[in-house]
Amino acid sequence: MVLVKKAFQIFKRDILRLLKNPVALVITIGICVIPSLYAWYNIVANWDPYGNTANINVAVANNDQGTSNEYVGELNAGDETVSKLKENDQLGWVFTDADAAVEGVKSGEYYAAIVIPDDFSANLTSMLTGTFTQPQLEYYCNEKKNAIAPKVTDTGAQTVEEQINETFVATVSETLVEKIQNAAGDLDAQGAETQGGILENVQRSNRALQDVRDALAGMQKTIATSKEAGAKADETLAALSGQIPSLVNALDKGDALLASARTSSRNFASSLNTTLSHGLTQMGKVSSNANVAVGKLSGAISAAGGKVDGALADVQMVINDVNGIIIDIREITGIDSGLILSALEEQLAELQTLKDALQDQSTDIQNSAGAIAGAVSSLDSATQQGISAMEGVQQDMASTVLPQLSQGMDSFSEVSGDLTGVVTSLEPTIAQARGVLAQLTTTLGQASSTMSQADSSLEKLQGTLSTAANDVAALRASESLDKLDEILGASSADLADLMSSPVTLTTKAVYPVSNYGSGVAPFYTNLALWVGGCVLIAIIKLEVDGEGIGAFTATEGYFGRWLLLVVLGFAQAFIVCCGDLVLGMQCLRPELFVLAGIFTSFVYVNIIYALASAFKHIGKALVVILVIVQIPGSSGMYPIEMMPEFFQHLHPLLPFTYGISAMRETIGGMYGMDYAINLGVLAVFLAVALFIGVKLRTLMLNLNLLFDKELERTGVMICEKDDRPRERFSLRWALRAMLDTAGYREDLILRAARFEERYPKLIKAGFMLVFGLPVVLFILTATLDLEIEGKIIMLVLWIASVILADTYMIVVEYIRESMQFQLRIAELPDDALVNEIRSHTTVLPGSLAVKVAHDGADEDKDVAGGHSAPSAKHMKGGDQ
Repeated sequence: MVLVKKAFQIFKRDILRLLKNPVALVITIGICVIPSLYAWYNIVANWDPYGNTANINVAVANNDQGTSNEYVGELNAGDETVSKLKENDQLGWVFTDADAAVEGVKSGEYYAAIVIPDDFSANLTSMLTGTFTQPQLEYYCNEKKNAIAPKVTDTGAQTVEEQINETFVATVSETLVEKIQNAAGDLDAQGAETQGGILENVQRSNRALQDVRDALAGMQKTIATSKEAGAKADETLAALSGQIPSLVNALDKGDALLASARTSSRNFASSLNTTLSHGLTQMGKVSSNANVAVGKLSGAISAAGGKVDGALADVQMVINDVNGIIIDIREITGIDSGLILSALEEQLAELQTLKDALQDQSTDIQNSAGAIAGAVSSLDSATQQGISAMEGVQQDMASTVLPQLSQGMDSFSEVSGDLTGVVTSLEPTIAQARGVLAQLTTTLGQASSTMSQADSSLEKLQGTLSTAANDVAALRASESLDKLDEILGASSADLADLMSSPVTLTTKAVYPVSNYGSGVAPFYTNLALWVGGCVLIAIIKLEVDGEGIGAFTATEGYFGRWLLLVVLGFAQAFIVCCGDLVLGMQCLRPELFVLAGIFTSFVYVNIIYALASAFKHIGKALVVILVIVQIPGSSGMYPIEMMPEFFQHLHPLLPFTYGISAMRETIGGMYGMDYAINLGVLAVFLAVALFIGVKLRTLMLNLNLLFDKELERTGVMICEKDDRPRERFSLRWALRAMLDTAGYREDLILRAARFEERYPKLIKAGFMLVFGLPVVLFILTATLDLEIEGKIIMLVLWIASVILADTYMIVVEYIRESMQFQLRIAELPDDALVNEIRSHTTVLPGSLAVKVAHDGADEDKDVAGGHSAPSAKHMKGGDQ
């Protein structure tokens, strides 16, 4: 509470001093207004610079001789460009000859010049004749005259280039459209003729496909008949196979009767003859039935093979017709792909697959016929062999058996065994024949299935061809042709304009800003507020005198002068922000704009005052360095992404970044909590400034006093001066001087003598660092081939080297001053030392200073004895 009261007392006294002095009052008003002029003049000067580009003179010299060819007709791109530029008021176009244009750029009369060469149109159209030569414009730019003007004139040159490109594209497009329109009639006539040819081919192919399908249907019937015949033959063979056991049984019975036949040969001979006759009859029937069945089967297979071969020939004819249709369509339309062609090609592939399948079936049928023929031959051979054997037996019975019955009995026994073997071997042959018939039935089934699939494919192909015929018939009446006719009937100039500029860009501004001046207002306003703070510390004393105030602490003095600076900063911010609004700057939230300006000024004044009061002239130099760094590093004029990487890293550490961003929110539009966040980050800088001003400043009092003394000796440089002792007094030195005067003084004198002996060398080394390091870094920067990032690093090292060298010099001077002060304290008598201590207690904080002042008489008594120590309670606090 005491601190606040004393600070307001100092502030009140300072205000009254200013109000009572008219000259001081005028200067104070100037301090508040002059920084605003910096912002206002720059905002007005940058209000709409790109709206005045018509005053930038750009010379245009047209030497183009033009050209003529069948694609563009008569074309003079140079004349077309000059005609368009005369309608363009974005730049100050001046039309002259080439020599005057180039000379005008050199003299500064023109910012830039564009020369169109005489063969420009010819080169521009050379790409249409097959001998392309890149056309070139000659562009001259005076980059010395102004830094921004080349960027504007470059845009003008791009405009010329774009206009030439548009003119060329439009001319070529117009010519091509006219040629297409002229050819449209011929195309229509050819389309009718082509349509008739395609329809005829499609109909012929459809008839051929129908023939193939009819042949396939007949083949299906033949295959069905063949399958029935095969089934009957199988039944016959099955019956024959069933009769073989009866034959074997009969032969067995014949062998059984052989014994009794010996006694009744006549009966046996008669019975045997009957049996043999019956056997011959049965085997003849079997052979005859088998031959008939196999003959029918072979005939059916042969018929099927013939029909399959006929179907192959028909399919091949269809394939040839479809190939012809595809070739005719490609020759007539001139295209290699399309919906109809794709469908025909797919059906052609299916026909080829069908042909291959039919060829395989034909081969299988032929193989089956051969196998059946072999089986029939084996069966017939076996049957004939059995019949011949029976006939031989019967003949032998008639001629020789009866006379020689006994011998005949034996012979018959042998023949019976042979017959049994023949009949037994007949059963596998029949089984083999039945297997062949089963295989043939399967093959015929597969052939039938394949033919069904082929019929379905041909049916689809017929549908596709019918669709193609309908499409061809309806093509000329379709909406696409109507649209094409509509397009070809449009104006060739309109189509040329569309082809030269097919795309239109629609711009939608997000957070629109009405003019460039409003866009740069936050930057110049923040810069004005910082400059205003610098003016404050340059005009107003930082140290507070005690006139009319009495005793006060360093912190009370700091805040007393702080109140004055802050109030003046508020006035500066209010004036500059309101002036910005009066100028007509766009602002959606003027009250928040003024609030942001006042708070930003409050933070800036705190930073500047803290650095200047804590570090004196070094602090003021830091303030200047900060404003130098913040101009490129705060994204005030250019996006920070366009700046070197060093400034991109520095960007979030600068107060300007957040002051400018907060004001931009009020100008273009608020987004979320960005406004409050930016002000919150500024508050962090405020906390750092208060720490430097309140805490760190008290530790720098002796160093600041050294600066003021040294600068005062020059008689040239400004320094802070008042009648109050501002040294931080060391009670440790005073106690040593009082308790051990002789020893302390001798040791101090020796140390001081050694330091003084080295002092000239230390100073020379300091000067060498101060001047040598920057020179070395300058030479390295000039000789090394560095990119901009490397040069920035060298610049930072240069500043750091100066600061380090200066710090070294300051430390040396401070040590020397400290030793001189210790020598002066050591040489004082005790009573004078007590008075020295008392004189410095006026800067002690709070009640301690008052108590020491009141107890001065007691201290005189305590030290009257010469070397007795002062009371411990009076030395409380250590170094002060």
